[in-house]
Amino acid sequence: MSLAYPYGVGLGNVGSYQVSGAPYARGKVAAPANSGTPTQILFPDVTQRIVVSNINAASPLRVGFSSNGVKTNGNFFLLPPASGSFYPTAEFRVKVSELYLLSDTGVPTSGSVFAELTNIETTLLANSGPNGSSWSGSNGVG
Repeated sequence: MSLAYPYGVGLGNVGSYQVSGAPYARGKVAAPANSGTPTQILFPDVTQRIVVSNINAASPLRVGFSSNGVKTNGNFFLLPPASGSFYPTAEFRVKVSELYLLSDTGVPTSGSVFAELTNIETTLLANSGPNGSSWSGSNGVG
């Protein structure tokens, strides 16, 4: 290891992603109607994996990485409404510090979020949003 380039935890550090992540879970996260303000989930550290489920039969759930993306830009993933004991789920292997949820209709819905967190501080992400680091403003995000 060079003293000029010390080895440590960071976005390009493979070891930070090879180990199991620290768990982060939130259930019954409210997602307001599409005319409302998206629900923001701020992670305490950079994620390595996120699993989101639509747990409500009321409406499809928009999942994105910026408020603008789920609100107006169409840069989101859409999870269909829950049906009986089936909860549509999506898994993302991404390094982000925040996630946004919004109903796809005028009816509020809800979701659950599970994430694996690295030991990487969110301030190390390149793009800084108003509430910390995010990919907001990036192509395909918002």
